[in-house]
Amino acid sequence: MKSLRRQLSLGLTLSLVGLLTLQWAVVTFTIDHLIQSQMTARMQQEAEGLLAGVSVNARGELTLEPRLITTNYQRPFSGSYFIVLLDNAGKGGAQKIQSRSWWDVDIPVSALKVGEERVSHITGPESQPLLQLGHAYRKQQRTITIYIAESLVELQQSLRLFHWLYGVFSLLGLLALLALQRWIVVNTLLPLQQIKENLAKVGSGELQQINANGPAEVMPLINEFNRILKSASQKTRRSRLAIGNLAHGLKTRLAQLQLLSGSESTTDDSELRRMVQSCSQEIYQDVERELKRARLMGDVYTSQQTDLALELPKLVAVLQKIYSEKTVAFAWQHDGQPRVMIDREDLLELLGNVLDNAFKWCHGQVQLHLSVQDTIQLVIEDDGPGSDVPALETLLQRGMRMDESKPGSGLGLAIVQDIVQHYHGQITLTPSARLGGLQVQITLVPA
Repeated sequence: MKSLRRQLSLGLTLSLVGLLTLQWAVVTFTIDHLIQSQMTARMQQEAEGLLAGVSVNARGELTLEPRLITTNYQRPFSGSYFIVLLDNAGKGGAQKIQSRSWWDVDIPVSALKVGEERVSHITGPESQPLLQLGHAYRKQQRTITIYIAESLVELQQSLRLFHWLYGVFSLLGLLALLALQRWIVVNTLLPLQQIKENLAKVGSGELQQINANGPAEVMPLINEFNRILKSASQKTRRSRLAIGNLAHGLKTRLAQLQLLSGSESTTDDSELRRMVQSCSQEIYQDVERELKRARLMGDVYTSQQTDLALELPKLVAVLQKIYSEKTVAFAWQHDGQPRVMIDREDLLELLGNVLDNAFKWCHGQVQLHLSVQDTIQLVIEDDGPGSDVPALETLLQRGMRMDESKPGSGLGLAIVQDIVQHYHGQITLTPSARLGGLQVQITLVPA
């Protein structure tokens, strides 16, 4: 398993090393180029100063004013050098004057064309590294080439010291940045560690929800996980309630059977048989009710979005099989948005109970209308016998039934009301104006 902390640390480390290396290369190159440019400009000024003192006498000889020759050019191996060449225009080579600082070292140079400039690195006296600038001028109708050379020994020593100091400070800066980025990574990922601890507490039962506040990128995951936990808790509660209802109903019928079996006053076998059959039928109805509810739910999974265009036909097909003794025409319509942001299991349980009642009591027609706006509106109507308004007000109470002649527990609409309350909605029961039976209007507020 890849470590997020390790990946972030490695990526940031490589980025910092690459960035600082590139910065070091750019800075050193820029400084070297800048220093050479400054030296070249100064040497150009020196050459122009020497050009002012250079002349050609009447005999065609090259002369140079001694007063323009500074002491640096007169001291041997001083690090400052010059060479002046006069092109003799095919009269046997060029005349040359060079500074005393060259001593007896002969540096091969060549005459240049007027306006031509040449910059080069050469090795001078005593193996001195030199930067040499050559430039050709036109004076007294003759071509004069002046070479100026300066030693790079002190400059290279200074540059080496600068490079060494800059490298040391860059390394220290890199180490400081690495420590800073490690601190940032550790503190950035600290909420994930808190989330991990909260998950462990949720698994052990100490917490019901993840209380940690994570980064903005992680909070949708935390919210979705908390929603799943809350949904699972609601489903567990409803499942326990359903099991408790079933157990209570079975316990009551079994107690009646025990009383019948131990009663000495009951002597008529036909009456006993009738009472036992009645209790057994009621037990069968309780079990069948829970099995039917399971069939209506189908293979459920936790999903915050439900597509009724896919789920509703399957639910209706199950109901038509359950009530196969009569032909029920089912129709539904929506406002162009069949997807609803409601948990699939909750919505199927809600519609399953409401449509189960509609299929049970209708004569042959059931309709559903869906409207999705800021809230979700569900309207279910049937053409059954319906009921008056005072009686409708009691149907949402747990255990209340419209007609004792049909099997049921009176829990369906109470379960629906629990789901509606969970989504901060409301449910109203009214007579259907179009079909004449019952109209159930449900409003849900998506999370």
